[in-house]
Amino acid sequence: METKSLRSGTRSVRYPTVIQRVLLGVALLAASLASAADAPQRVVAIVPLGPVKQEYLDRVAQELQARMNVQVRIEPQRELPPEAFYTPRKRWRAEKLLEALDASPPAGAWRVVGVTEAEISSTKGDIFDWGIAGLGNIGGPSCVLSAFIYKKHSKKEDVLLRRLGDLAVHEFGHTLGFPHCETQGCVMADAKGKAIKSADESSGQYCAQCLETLSPEDRALIKKQP
Repeated sequence: METKSLRSGTRSVRYPTVIQRVLLGVALLAASLASAADAPQRVVAIVPLGPVKQEYLDRVAQELQARMNVQVRIEPQRELPPEAFYTPRKRWRAEKLLEALDASPPAGAWRVVGVTEAEISSTKGDIFDWGIAGLGNIGGPSCVLSAFIYKKHSKKEDVLLRRLGDLAVHEFGHTLGFPHCETQGCVMADAKGKAIKSADESSGQYCAQCLETLSPEDRALIKKQP
């Protein structure tokens, strides 16, 4: 196999050719993908927080399974943690729900998705208690989503389920490390307080710009998108 060499006095330094560098890159990528394929399948656990319709849980599981090479399983229902209840507005603080999930994740879970029908909120800028549809820490182990807003503003069940499924993909994307995205149609778009409009304008898919930020190992977890 040919190599290029640079000589200076009696010292010889060998440099790989362009073809060798390409082949090395391909080999490293193949090794990374093979390693991911050989590793035990990662588990995404869906945790109902309070009473949640089975149809909602099934739709969340379906949307995540359609996009990820992971094992999705639905866990037994847990009660909403009392410490997360915000009495003045009679709703639940999303960051407190995440803390509870992070403190006690289901056994063997790689990522945890909390699902509730209760109204949830968080702090947004100067507004301490801002109503939201979901919350996920970027690169964190868990996210939480609520069907509350969609139940209130969806006239048909199939519309509600589609919107909830889109929300699940969005919040799960935050756990993969995706921030909000400005690409038109990307599921990671910032709702900017308009959860219904955002869900209805979403493609339901991660855009190429988002996917390019993933490591080869994590990229292998994403199924080919239509």
